[in-house]
Amino acid sequence: MSIHAAAKPTAPEAGARPFYLWQDKIPGSPGKVLRQQPLEQALVLGKAEKGIRILYASQGWNDQAVAVSGDVLIPAGDAPEGGWPVLAWAHGTVGVADVCAPSHRGRDSRDTDYLNQWLAQGYAIVATDYEGLGTPGTHAYLHCKSQANGIIDAVRAAQQLGLNLSKKWMVVGQSQGGQAALCTGALASARAPEINFLGTLATAPAVNWKQRFNEGTPDSPSPYVGMTLLLARGFEVYEPLFKPSDTYTDAVLQMMPYTDTLCVSELVGMGMKANLTMGQSLNFVPFGKAPGAASGAKKMDVPIEGWSAPVYVAQGTADQMVRDQDVYGLSAELCDKGVDVTLDIYEGAGHSGPMSQGFDEFKPWVANRFTNKPAENNCEMINSLVQ
Repeated sequence: MSIHAAAKPTAPEAGARPFYLWQDKIPGSPGKVLRQQPLEQALVLGKAEKGIRILYASQGWNDQAVAVSGDVLIPAGDAPEGGWPVLAWAHGTVGVADVCAPSHRGRDSRDTDYLNQWLAQGYAIVATDYEGLGTPGTHAYLHCKSQANGIIDAVRAAQQLGLNLSKKWMVVGQSQGGQAALCTGALASARAPEINFLGTLATAPAVNWKQRFNEGTPDSPSPYVGMTLLLARGFEVYEPLFKPSDTYTDAVLQMMPYTDTLCVSELVGMGMKANLTMGQSLNFVPFGKAPGAASGAKKMDVPIEGWSAPVYVAQGTADQMVRDQDVYGLSAELCDKGVDVTLDIYEGAGHSGPMSQGFDEFKPWVANRFTNKPAENNCEMINSLVQ
């Protein structure tokens, strides 16, 4: 759910260039590479020696075979014995238009800096665009299983590229990607036992949507209406009960077509400029009363069962997009299920703050996973936050 500056999108049709269009039948083997090509040099991060754009088979929100795009970044130098350890990167909200796909458009300075730090530590980065970003169809925004499938199958695909990658891997994500990373943590080992999943690092994970949908009054400001349009586009994909025409007022419906051509910063700016209240934006207040909103939110929930590896969660107390109490609550639920959870709280940090402020803490925790050191947890502290 990240909101941050990015380059202005190119022409709408640019995201649908031939690389992203798979005309043949998609194989029923998740993770199979469909095609690959070198990334343009402008998209290869500074600490990477090479970058490869990939198109691979995965399973979408409805378990049907889909083609998903992404990219792989390899550090400079020689791979260690056993191959480059792999970090699967789950990006935050960029939009739902094809031009917003990171493998096509590139990354903003925040994500570039963050990934360069991991590359400098000797980790290969495997990044999915998620279902429907860059490739045909609409992005299944925040659908838990769809995102996790795309992440896991990207790692499987990367193993086929001859890049000397280790089969040991972890997932790292921010905001929408933090939620996607947590979904991956619950599903990875069962979905792909042939690769060795070691853990999850999630910063500012976008969780607890059902509760968020049930808050607000008609007089409440609606500054992030541009974000709710992305939710609506996602619900149009995977929640048949949800109808934007029934949910939104005309003032918002006229903005809807822009989701097909603009990326998140432009959409958010448009919504803020409109300066609408919830009552002026929605026919149902709060949003959770709209038909399909509650059932759609369930498909965004992070599973609390199925975990096989530890998780590290980092959250800022001044985050205006993801509430700290929601993150504490999910962390406590995972602790109750016996998951080794480490929660770091950054006082006064905003939505992106933990990514930069926490790296020195993340670094040894991630390294310890790859050297098979036992994970600790601070579940006692976490449980005290929600009592």
